[in-house]
Amino acid sequence: MSAQVLEKILAIVTDIQKELQDVREEQQAIRKEQMVIRKEQMAIREEQQAIREEQKTFREEINSLREEMNAFRKEQQFIREEQQALKNGQKELYDLMNALLHRQEETDAKLEALTMDVHHMRGEMTAMKQEIHALNEKIDSHYEQFNERLNNLQLDIDFTVHKTTMTERELFKMRNRLFS
Repeated sequence: MSAQVLEKILAIVTDIQKELQDVREEQQAIRKEQMVIRKEQMAIREEQQAIREEQKTFREEINSLREEMNAFRKEQQFIREEQQALKNGQKELYDLMNALLHRQEETDAKLEALTMDVHHMRGEMTAMKQEIHALNEKIDSHYEQFNERLNNLQLDIDFTVHKTTMTERELFKMRNRLFS
């Protein structure tokens, strides 16, 4: 009779050991998932850094464009001042006036070309802003997915801890019953 009890106890202990082994395997799988998540975090951080670098490049290009625009404005102001001086001398030098008018047409053409360039640059800046906005939305999406995965992982860990605690309690109760 005691051999049967010992066999039952051995079977129970074997089952408990199997369950503990399963729990350990689950914990190992969770650790592997954590490593994968950490790698994904690193990839996201690298993507964020690349985006920041691109933004920095965009800012530098925008600043460069602003500097060029300021130079163009100074050049434009200089041209306007020069035109005024030429117009004042127009009364005295009629022949020179025709040459100045021709030069004025060339200047207007340059200003028109510059205006077109500025409009083109504004269009490119708008496109860059849209791309930055799209990238920010993509980052937000990845961030939400990552948070959801972390929350699910936390729930799995809490469940595993709870299950392990319950199993340990049952083992303790069984030991007390068997050895009391």
